[in-house]
Amino acid sequence: MAKLPLNLTKTLGALREAAASSDETASLTLAGDQALVERAREQFAAGGTIPGVATREAFGGPAPFAAGTGELLVVFTTPEQEEEVETFLGRTVSRKSVIIAVDEGPGTRPKASLTSSGITRLAFSDSEAGWDRLFALCAEIAGDRGTALGRRYQVVRRAAARRLISKTAMQNVFIALVFFMPGSDMPAMTLNQAKMVLRIAAMYGQPVDKERAVELAAMVGLGFGLRGIGRLLVRSIPGLAVVMRMVTAYTGTIAVGLGAVAYFEKGAPASTSKVIALAGSMRN
Repeated sequence: MAKLPLNLTKTLGALREAAASSDETASLTLAGDQALVERAREQFAAGGTIPGVATREAFGGPAPFAAGTGELLVVFTTPEQEEEVETFLGRTVSRKSVIIAVDEGPGTRPKASLTSSGITRLAFSDSEAGWDRLFALCAEIAGDRGTALGRRYQVVRRAAARRLISKTAMQNVFIALVFFMPGSDMPAMTLNQAKMVLRIAAMYGQPVDKERAVELAAMVGLGFGLRGIGRLLVRSIPGLAVVMRMVTAYTGTIAVGLGAVAYFEKGAPASTSKVIALAGSMRN
């Protein structure tokens, strides 16, 4: 009997893990230049939650601001005020979760860097490119909290999903590198992809429960098919076996992840209950 590419116990564990991550929270707080803060509230609130706004007095508490779990602080400022703002933030905030967005005017190429005090600085402009880079930077800094941040703020969602997909793809490249026996990497890679799909589901506000059975079945089939193509390529180019396994692991995971994003953006049209309801309507 052929061995299934997914271990049931581990799959249920992945389901529970993803369900737990769907309960995590990640908040976003804005501060600084009033005009840009108002623009940012409009941008971040599109299809999601309106971020909070902090006044200067909010930084005077006994604990560093933005030190709470899941809290991200974005401070807008001008180049003239940047040094003062950085000095102030260096004394009052948890630097790891702070972005200083410096408005350098139209035509600025959005670029992120670290300041001497360890705070993330973004060369920013009130433009589509500027906002897109800020959303992506929020997803990067959120790290493992990206699922929660993407679920709460729709404009961050795609960037958070892309980061998760890229991270999972690189993990599967490593798996392909260390598993030498043909097919031995499949369970680990498939489980990784299952976790990724479940987290993307949570990111798009979908319940992480038995409704996800159809998506996981489709993902297993797609991943299995892509790795089957990879094995054929390995046999045809034996001298590049390891390289081909790594390429297949990466591209296959990217394909599964992007497919999941497209699927959940459409509202998960093939969830288990919908398939059962459709089958019932066809019998009647």
